[in-house]
Amino acid sequence: MESFILSLFIVPIISSILVLITTKALGRVITITTAIFVSVVSVFLFFNLHETISIQLPGFFDSIVIFLDFLLLIYFGYVAITRRNVLVGIMTILQMGALLYFISKSPHNIEESQFMINRLSLFMYLLINIISGIIATYALKYIDEEQCTEYRKKFFLSTILWFISVMNMIVSADNLDYFFLLFELTTLASFLLIGFRKDEISVNSALNALWMNQIGGLAILGAMIYLALTPGNESITFSGLIEGSKKLGVLLPFALLAVAALIKGAQMPFSGWLLGAMVAPTPVSALLHSSTMVKIAPYVILRISPAIHGTALSWVIIGLTAFVFLAGAISALSQDTFKRILAYSTISLLGLMCLMAAVGSEIAIMASLILIIFHGISKCMLFLDAGIMEHVFHYKKVTEMDKLGDTGPLTALIAAIGFMSLLLPPFGAFIGKWFTLETLGITMHEYNIFGALVIVFIALGGAIMALLYFKVIGNLIIRNGENEIVKWEKLHPIYNSTMYLLMFFVFAGIVLLPWLLINIFIPVTSYLSNTSIDFSWVGTTLKISNFNFPVLTMALAFLLFPITIIIAMLIRFKSVDRVKEYTCGENINYRFSSFYFSTDKANPYFIVIGGIFFICLIAVGGII
Repeated sequence: MESFILSLFIVPIISSILVLITTKALGRVITITTAIFVSVVSVFLFFNLHETISIQLPGFFDSIVIFLDFLLLIYFGYVAITRRNVLVGIMTILQMGALLYFISKSPHNIEESQFMINRLSLFMYLLINIISGIIATYALKYIDEEQCTEYRKKFFLSTILWFISVMNMIVSADNLDYFFLLFELTTLASFLLIGFRKDEISVNSALNALWMNQIGGLAILGAMIYLALTPGNESITFSGLIEGSKKLGVLLPFALLAVAALIKGAQMPFSGWLLGAMVAPTPVSALLHSSTMVKIAPYVILRISPAIHGTALSWVIIGLTAFVFLAGAISALSQDTFKRILAYSTISLLGLMCLMAAVGSEIAIMASLILIIFHGISKCMLFLDAGIMEHVFHYKKVTEMDKLGDTGPLTALIAAIGFMSLLLPPFGAFIGKWFTLETLGITMHEYNIFGALVIVFIALGGAIMALLYFKVIGNLIIRNGENEIVKWEKLHPIYNSTMYLLMFFVFAGIVLLPWLLINIFIPVTSYLSNTSIDFSWVGTTLKISNFNFPVLTMALAFLLFPITIIIAMLIRFKSVDRVKEYTCGENINYRFSSFYFSTDKANPYFIVIGGIFFICLIAVGGII
């Protein structure tokens, strides 16, 4: 099994190099073959590897990692100088100093594993490789339409492939020095991909992403230094940190790791880098926002959850992420640009995933896992569909999409299904939110007024999200009535195949949900909570611990609303003459748009409140 795991690390890197140096036609074959390979291997490993595997590399690899750490920081320094960016320069100097100090104080010649592959790692492989493989395939056509040189197009595909390798390694890393390097490599990838177009706004957005994520890297170095200075501690690893949490008696290293995770998850006040990433080519938006980089946030919180469960640190994380869930929803509701709506809703839902991971009960962990998977599928489909809207139909704003039902009914239908899959039963994301409300109702009473506020924030955020999604779906349903039959648009085979595959996953999530709960989500939850979770069938109800999941009712719910919206998008009325009242029967150009308002004045307050929560996170970790 170890060779299969290593193949997920090595094959995408080799493919990345080959794509860069071979012909365009061969590069396409390599990209698609790699996408299929990593997807198949990740599925095979999840269902055939049932024990935790530690991978210990020869000692010289540790020296290579240190060398790469410095090499990466030197490059960041070069960027700071050439782009004259003070913040990147300051962060680079601080990281360089912290890394040198860590090396001088860290224990040497310690025999410990660099990678530890457990059920959570295998779970993340499924998301990373399957969804990122689809994005890489989609990018083959998308990047063809970009105005740049052939080498730049190869560079774009090459970066996506090695990024997949880095993501596979980061969710497997146990050694914190390796984790730091991989964390910063994801920062490098986001910098290169966001700034791909090289115009002023792209470069500025890439630099913002760089310095903000460097703060997360600095936080990881802080945790490493703390462990190196702890008397008697000779393990700079996740597993050693969690096992020794009671002996250490403090929460500071966990607080620092949480800071790094929440920055990577674009939680306020660090949401700006994710919003700025919208200027990048659409595959980048999908890669960063749906399946891969931002999911480091709930992954890290899930990994440290056993050590912080029930502590004051978990309270702060819960408070911050509940606030971000509501604030992100409010900010998204006022947006008109399609990709910014997706970005704000991603920030909001990432907060919900991290919140449930911090709560740490069995059902809460399961809710976080369900949201991670189904949010990844749905948001990937929505972002890739947004790319089709931009490249094929030249629509970027929601108010322009009231024409899409006629000009691109398939594209409009896919977008509507994407939003419904995040909102309505019996889609997977709805089930994750249902699990969330159930477990918050059970656990938050222990937190008194704080718990009540969290529930109120989640309820309000969910209601606002529903308004947001219905607002967009409403515009997608609208038609001008000129076409009396549905005329399906013709899209490139790569666009069609990737979108159909994602839609298949969305609907398979409905049909196979009981099986997925039993065979994927319950085993991973059992591992993370270190408990055996009982489940049984009572008629058509799946009983999981103390939670009842009515399978038949959920199946019937599909016929109640989602199918109605889908049918509404396909209906065409013939021989209809549309007139407005009080216009003497004259035809007029009728246009419907949802009511918009600005939250720009509220955003600075959201940033300040988020910043206060981050300060409290460090303070609580340092005091307790």
